[in-house]
Amino acid sequence: MNIFSDHINNACPSILRATLINLLLILLFVLLPNQTAGQTKILIDDPEFTIDAIAAIDSLYNRNEAAARVILKPWQNRYPEHPIWILWSGMENWWLVLEDLAVTDHEERFIELMREADFEAGRILRNEPDHTDALVIRAVSNSYVARMHANKEQWITSLQVGRRGFQAHQRLMEVAPDLPDNYFAEGMKYYYAAYVPETYPIVRPVSFFLPDGDREKGMELLKEAIEKSIFARPEATYFLATINFFYENDHLTAKRLYYSLVEQYPDNGYYRRMYMGTLGQLREYSNMIQFYSETMAHWQLKGLPAPAVMEHELTYWCGRAQYYLGDYSSAFNSFAKAAEIGNGLANSERRDLQTLSTYFAGITAEELGRHDQAAKYYRMAISQRAMPEAVRGARERLRELDS
Repeated sequence: MNIFSDHINNACPSILRATLINLLLILLFVLLPNQTAGQTKILIDDPEFTIDAIAAIDSLYNRNEAAARVILKPWQNRYPEHPIWILWSGMENWWLVLEDLAVTDHEERFIELMREADFEAGRILRNEPDHTDALVIRAVSNSYVARMHANKEQWITSLQVGRRGFQAHQRLMEVAPDLPDNYFAEGMKYYYAAYVPETYPIVRPVSFFLPDGDREKGMELLKEAIEKSIFARPEATYFLATINFFYENDHLTAKRLYYSLVEQYPDNGYYRRMYMGTLGQLREYSNMIQFYSETMAHWQLKGLPAPAVMEHELTYWCGRAQYYLGDYSSAFNSFAKAAEIGNGLANSERRDLQTLSTYFAGITAEELGRHDQAAKYYRMAISQRAMPEAVRGARERLRELDS
């Protein structure tokens, strides 16, 4: 298990992993006074902008980009040259990247936007070195590009890019050390600076700029960020949940935190996938089936189809719950449905859960005495290029059926 990427792990495939570089992720907007005459407009100085920014962030996290744009449009019309709008476009693109890591179509545009945001922030910082908006934009834009490289297991590049964002964050800490939202960035910094070098020695030569870490202090700061932060609450909640799940083995705390995100952002399929994976790890099979039904009903009430990647993953996990409860008929239907949805996704042959869906469809078909169907799904599993253990298992089962 590596902590740098948002990749799905084999033990709990639907939970997206935490990443080292997000210790550099700071607030999108930080409230700070004292703008001087002639200075580039600091939007985050304006309390009215702060109110609108919070609402826009909530809309973005709830996967309603259109509503967020409507909220911010008056500010964009008033200050069209401000680089924060480029950053915002990059943030919208980031969700497209993150929601389906098997597809790379959005990565080039994402990098282009974040580099442009960083460049425009740099132009401001050359004349106004402590311009808060520009420091935030530089920190966030570089941190997200670094996170994308981490997801591709390009550790060295990730840290090299992330260092630029880290330096901007450090300057922000000097400019505004008492801001409550700093709890998030500082918590991430302390936790991962302790955890990563001892777990991944390969990064030590390029992680020299990180401070001495403290895992307990990092977690306490993240808890304070959840309680006190204005803008960083969802990120602090997500990462504290992920830390508890993967590194501290406190799955019950992780479950509670992930579910709070589902409640706050019910239209965000990403958070639903993480919560379902947590239920799977805890073997709460009845709750898994109930949550699957609730999720599908939520999208039916919206009059919209459920996001395909989310439906694929949750259907698979529902099948696993039914399988372990001994309901093989329902489990087969779920696995077969998950396999059908997965076939329609890009790069389906490289998806872990597509391999597992076809493999378990074969297993449950065998349990039901449907050997022809079992052979069909085993052959589908064998054609996959992910989860080699499941592929080997399918090959062995098919050999048994043919003997």
